[in-house]
Parts: sequence; C-alpha cells; structure tokens
Amino acid sequence: MKINPFVFRNYDIRGKVDEDLDAEKVKAIGKAYGTFLKKRKIRQAVVGRDCRLTGLEYQKALMEGMTEMGIDIIDIGMVMTQMVYYGQYRFQTNGSVMVTASHNPYNYNGFKIGIAYSLTTGPDEVQEIREIIENDSYAGYEEKGKIETADITEDYYHDVLKKIKLKKKFKIVIDSGQGTTGMYIPEIMRRAGCEVIGKNLEVDGHFPVGTPDPTAESVMKRVAKVVLEEKADVGFAFDGDGDRIGCVDENGNILWNDVLVAIFAKEILERFPKSKIIYNTLCSQVVKKVVNENGGIPILWRTGHSFIKSKISEEKAAFGGELSGHFFFNDNAYGHDDGSYAALRVLEYLSEKDLSLSQLYQSFPKFISSPEVKIGCPDDKKQDVIKELSIKFKADFADAKITDDSVIPGDDGVRADFEDGMMVFRYSQNGPYITIKFEAKDKKVYEERKKYVREMLKGYSEMIWEDELCVNLEALD
Repeated sequence: MKINPFVFRNYDIRGKVDEDLDAEKVKAIGKAYGTFLKKRKIRQAVVGRDCRLTGLEYQKALMEGMTEMGIDIIDIGMVMTQMVYYGQYRFQTNGSVMVTASHNPYNYNGFKIGIAYSLTTGPDEVQEIREIIENDSYAGYEEKGKIETADITEDYYHDVLKKIKLKKKFKIVIDSGQGTTGMYIPEIMRRAGCEVIGKNLEVDGHFPVGTPDPTAESVMKRVAKVVLEEKADVGFAFDGDGDRIGCVDENGNILWNDVLVAIFAKEILERFPKSKIIYNTLCSQVVKKVVNENGGIPILWRTGHSFIKSKISEEKAAFGGELSGHFFFNDNAYGHDDGSYAALRVLEYLSEKDLSLSQLYQSFPKFISSPEVKIGCPDDKKQDVIKELSIKFKADFADAKITDDSVIPGDDGVRADFEDGMMVFRYSQNGPYITIKFEAKDKKVYEERKKYVREMLKGYSEMIWEDELCVNLEALD
C-alpha cells in the first residue's frame, strides 16, 4: 500500500484526514506497528485517542490491524496522551499508541507510537513502520490478539496527585480550548485543592474556538483576559491532547514556555545542584543564563519531544523542556510530558516559595521575545528553503555563534546567538510549516531583527502566509 511518505515524520505519524489518512491506511499502520512490536517480542499495547472527529474510527482501524498481527490491546478510550504513557506502567507493557494530531487543526490526525516506557518513535523507527507498509512485509498470522477495555482515570489521578503537595489554595483559570483536557484537568486541579475557573471545557473535536495551541498568542491572550477579570493567581491553557501547557501570571502577562523551562530548571537545581538541563533550539537565552546562574549544566538540543526525551536519558539529565510546552521531569516523575503534572509543579513551587508567579521570575534576565511563529511551507519544499536560507543567514551574521546540524546532528534549522539575544529558523517535524523565534534586549534591535526575519521569509515564494497552520503571524507586523 502506498501512503503519502510525508505523513511518516521524524517522531510520529501525522497527516490530513481523508487526504493522507483514512480507515484502510490506518489499519495498514496498525498492522505495521503490530509487526514492529512482534519483532521486539512485545505482544501487548495500550491504545487511546483524543477528541478529534476521526479519533474513534481511526482507533478501531488501528486496533484491527494490530490484533490481526496477534497483539493484545488495552483500549483506554478518550484520554490525554500522558494517560497512555501512564498506562504503559499501569499494565507493564512497552507498547502504546495515542491517536492524536496534538496542536494541528481539527482536520488532521495521527499517531504517537510507543517503543518503550515513556519513549516514542524516532526517525529510524518511523521509517521502519513505513517500509513494512510499502513492502507489505507484515508478520505472519498467528492467533488474533484480544481487545479489553479499561478505565484508568482514577488510577491516573491518584498517581499524579500523590507526587504533589500544595501548601496554599490557588485560584486558577483553565482553558481547554474544547480539547480532550476539559474531561480531566479541572477535576485534577480541584482534587489538588484549587479553585478552578473553567473556560472552553466542553469537548468538541471541531475546535470551534480555534485549535487548542498554548503557543498561540491569541489563545494565551484569551486566558489572560479571564485571569484579570477573575483576579486569579495563574492561568493555564492546554493543547488538544494534554501533554503541553501555556501559562499566564496573575498580572495577565504571558509566559512563553522557555521562561517556564527556566523556572523549572531553577527549582530542580535548588534540590539537585550541578544537574544537566536539556532545552531545545527554539528557547530564549534566558534558559542558558538561568541554568548557569544556578549552577547547572545547560545542554541545547534539537526540537521534538522524542529527541528531547532521548537526550535526557542519554545525559541522565534531571529535567528537559521545549518552547512548545513539553516538560520532562526526571526527579519525581516518569520523564514523559504531562501537562497536568507540569501545571501542578508550577503551583507547588509557588506554594513552597510563597510567591506570586510574577515574583518568581522577576530576577531572571529580561528579553523582548517573540512567540513561536509558524508559517505554512509545503513538506516537499520546507527543507530546501531552510537549507538555502541558512547560507544567507550565516553570511549575514558571521560574528554570531551558529548552531545547526554541524553542531547538533540531525538538527532541522539554524540558530544565531548574539550578546543580546538570538534568532532561529527551522522546519517543522509535525507538518508543512516553518517555525521562527527571535529576541533582543533592546526594543530597537528587536524591531530590526523582526524586520530581518520578515524580509528574509518574504523572499521565498514557497511560504504560505494564509494557511490553517499559520500561528502568531502578527508578531512579524
């Protein structure tokens, strides 16, 4: 069977519904993953889905393919991604699949595929699954696998909450963007002792208020407005499948997630001095500066939750995080990205310090920093655009410290670090778009860098400025 090769991305499978994916193709993916598992003598997997409109159809097709290969399945239903990871521990299996397209628009779907506890596929494993499908090299039929259903909600709540102790009651805003998290996050927070003001909690796979994406400034401004109206302590937004967060302080200030990476790093380093902290190439210089100031070892690495988790394991790091809002705690948790746990860790740190969120990061180095900007660019052109762009970029900033694939093997972009900030261009592993971030200490310099980014990208006819995947374009105005 032929499936668009671009849906087989560097760490997951993701594409457009009824264009790249349908039930027949998803069944083939299930058969290929079942073959992949049997090769590794794994005969059981946990499978869940988010609230996307095709979630149930695709989950059934996927499980049909997997069971035909003899894989036994524990179907945990409509859940958050972190609950699938937790299910691996609960049922003691390396196998798992989450049917989700994370922060992509409603007409996308895909699969986060487990290969070990808390770990998902990397490039080699994704391509292995693709090749099994293209070569029709499925495992020989044995006894068909069985499907059992399980509700792990209470077990998951208990597991998360036993790790957290809040010393005060917080008034918090939760905006689920009508994603899957509306079913779970408010209840977790109430059980932790919080007063919850909920917004957009009703689950609706059409995403009528817009794609749940905590990197989108429009989403975070919506949260900030409610925080100020309700005089709340903190506001949180979540992506559609719950493994990422966005945060607003009590004054309505948006904290881009690289600031949260720095906050979590500081908290970890207070307890585990000299620890390694992993962060991705889209993060502000604030992360490196805070880690150094607090006696840690900062390690810059390539973007992607699978890559960051692997690097954390390789380096035996205490923590890792990304600008996108994936946070990986290796001290008192499993090391995978869990938005509910990350939000509770913010609150726990505030309660321990008896500080407001704005007070907590008041001493950090200050940068004028853009959000993560996403601009459409076809999958078959985005790598060439970045490759060509990076040549000019490096020539224009010859005195800057450059990070690209010559520094980080396999890196998907180019970053320039200056004395007073940075700029980065990269192509996405999740979809047909390019991502950009830039910052400076001085407003004038910030505007100059913004102009440079805008004019650089306007020079490429391949860029799609009116696209459903575009996010935060107003940051380039």
